[in-house]
Amino acid sequence: MVNRKEQIVNRATYCIKKHGYDSFSYKDLSDMVGITKATLHHHFPKKEDLGIAVCERIKVKFEDLTNQIDQLQEAKEKFIFLMENLPNELGEGDICPISSLQSEYNIIPASMQALITQLCNIEYSLLLDILEAGIADGSFKFSGSPESMAMVIITAYKGALQYSRAMNNDVIGTVVEQIFKLVLSNEEISLK
Repeated sequence: MVNRKEQIVNRATYCIKKHGYDSFSYKDLSDMVGITKATLHHHFPKKEDLGIAVCERIKVKFEDLTNQIDQLQEAKEKFIFLMENLPNELGEGDICPISSLQSEYNIIPASMQALITQLCNIEYSLLLDILEAGIADGSFKFSGSPESMAMVIITAYKGALQYSRAMNNDVIGTVVEQIFKLVLSNEEISLK
């Protein structure tokens, strides 16, 4: 039996990755899921409630990713794993749902803004912890602080997703390759 709430959240996440939060209505979503608007409102009375559920789902995915990373021993392994697994849920032309919601930050409800800020901090902290560990164990060699490098990596990666969407080419592959060169001192790494 399909969990209807999960199905709705999955479809809303898809819409956010493809078109943004503000670009779909409950009618659009009910048509996609094959339910009435009344059923949709039963599960999520307001679109804000649905947006919060999407943010909470992203947070759970970060917790799962963090748990997987924590099983790895070396900072280099953790970094490679993170870079390989960030795009796992993105299809052709998708952007990160956090980035999509960031671009609509000024129009989403305050409750969602707070969750987006929290997700940004989780994402940044996860990467920062890995970078700090890599500097400490000598496996990473880059100029500047781990804090600034974490911000460079996140913004370059997210920007590459946007450029890939507009340019229809592998901008993300090129950017990730350069990120590896920055962090791992030009060491050759091939992603899965």
